[in-house]
Amino acid sequence: MTAPFPTDDPTWDLDPIFEGGVDSPQFSQEVADLGQVVADLRERLEDLEIGDEVDEQSLGKWRAFFDDYFQAGARAQEAGSFSRALASAHADDPKAVRMPSRMDEVYTALRTIRVDVQAAFRGLEDAQFSAFVDDERFADMELWLRELRRDADAAMDTGLERLAVELNQDGLHAWSRLYFQLSGRLEVAVDAEGQDRPMSLAQAKNLLDNPDRAVRKAAFEGLDEAWRTVAPTCASALHSIVGTRQTLYRRRGQNELTEALQANRVDEAIVDAMHQAAREFRPLLVRFLQTKAKLLGLDRLQWYDLGAPVGGGGEELISYQEAQQFIVDQAHKFSPKIGDFCRHALANRWVEAEDRAGKRQGGYCTSLPVSKEIRIFMTFGGTNSGVTTLAHELGHGYHGHVMRDLPLSERYLPMGLAETASTFLEAVVEDAALAQAEQQQKLKLLDERLMRGVVFLMNIPARFKLERAMHSHRAKETLHEGLLTELATEIFEEEFGDGVASVEPMFWASKLHFFLSQMPFYNFPYTFGYLFSRAVYRRARQEGEPFLERIDALLRDTGRKLSDEIAREYLDADLRDKDFWIEAAAPLKEDFEQYQMLASQQ
Repeated sequence: MTAPFPTDDPTWDLDPIFEGGVDSPQFSQEVADLGQVVADLRERLEDLEIGDEVDEQSLGKWRAFFDDYFQAGARAQEAGSFSRALASAHADDPKAVRMPSRMDEVYTALRTIRVDVQAAFRGLEDAQFSAFVDDERFADMELWLRELRRDADAAMDTGLERLAVELNQDGLHAWSRLYFQLSGRLEVAVDAEGQDRPMSLAQAKNLLDNPDRAVRKAAFEGLDEAWRTVAPTCASALHSIVGTRQTLYRRRGQNELTEALQANRVDEAIVDAMHQAAREFRPLLVRFLQTKAKLLGLDRLQWYDLGAPVGGGGEELISYQEAQQFIVDQAHKFSPKIGDFCRHALANRWVEAEDRAGKRQGGYCTSLPVSKEIRIFMTFGGTNSGVTTLAHELGHGYHGHVMRDLPLSERYLPMGLAETASTFLEAVVEDAALAQAEQQQKLKLLDERLMRGVVFLMNIPARFKLERAMHSHRAKETLHEGLLTELATEIFEEEFGDGVASVEPMFWASKLHFFLSQMPFYNFPYTFGYLFSRAVYRRARQEGEPFLERIDALLRDTGRKLSDEIAREYLDADLRDKDFWIEAAAPLKEDFEQYQMLASQQ
């Protein structure tokens, strides 16, 4: 039976993963089963070794072990995604909030197994390592093995690495969990007409796009006050997260960027070239912000004015059904395969979009490697930006869909490349809306597109600078709320310059990305993904169907090739060349010219 589309139910269906929600007996059984699976893996690993000469029998045993290790990881990811989904959607339910912690022992056991696998590959002679990567049975694991060997040679003593894994569960990662529990329960008081009920963070954030300046200001002040009530705890969490990382980096001979660069399969030269290009567009984006201020009748924008709608249609909310239909229609025109996927995901309620209290802030898409499905979490507020966010997350979902049948060893996605399909689909939907828009609506949509340029080329680089500053100061003093507020204010004022009259002093606390204990520097990959996907989109527009056929191949390669290899193969580009990034962002100049012309007619 075909599911109805568009669905009028904005909540997701998690029963196909595990039935029963927080009381799911299937989930409980899976957690228990995984405990036994990883125990068996550990026992098998004790009998594996790499001799001076690697023979056929040894290679066969290692391949069988890796197959089961990857499968255990996939099952753990599936169960972990389920538990995280419940905690995200029901942050006001203590039982739901505790769900992710039920996976702690499984995750810790898998991480310690990886430590012991690293130990087996540490210090291998080239001939021993070549026996693996040159064997066709390990063809799908070549990049994974090379990265394993790299990490093994940089690791601390095996006993210390095991100890770090075990301590991090109740130390480093516990601080992250504390932040999410704390923020998930925060209520925001918005003191504005018609907005006098307690709100979740996500609901209050949606009001920052409200056409009524008084509502925006009240939402901003309510959010600021809410974060100030928990600022000391948030600062303690950051102090401990950054400090723990620094201790581990020092022991491994790394700096604060090493882990993030390696996880994203880029090097510092690539990130530097990208940031240099971003700085080239700062004057244009400041002029845009100044133009927007004039449109709003202001001398300069306050921080809470950044999301203010301009042009027509600012007061009309878009229904969830309308958003679904528009995204699917436009995606299908561009690529029937992408459109069909979006329709299937929406019709089968793979999306949690309900606008209600009791949900965590933010949005994400998670892949389910066992069921080969995806789930999307967001709070849809009925705005154009909500439509764009939904399209963005569906793009992530399509990326996972394309990779669903690849070997598990090739499904790891560096974050920068993981933004390719998401920002690509976002651009498709955005261009379609612009093409259909009347003059006033076109001004509004151009404003939103240029604001995304502000986010990715100004805001994200500011976050990168702020996180680096946290590391610099943590090495010599306590990261307390006063210092963090001062750093955030100073860095964002420098980055935005004359574009705004004020910034968000509590940004360091409100941006959950700083508290992701397993993913440091969860910022620069967004700029990477934004610009890289624009380059891909431009190539698709230029070449049409022939390149569209290559997009799926590009997406599949994101899990098995380095970022610069993909750029060379599919875009004939050098990611260390600043001009590549400048060219990717160049359409912003035309957008601003159109924006200025329309603004002058107001």
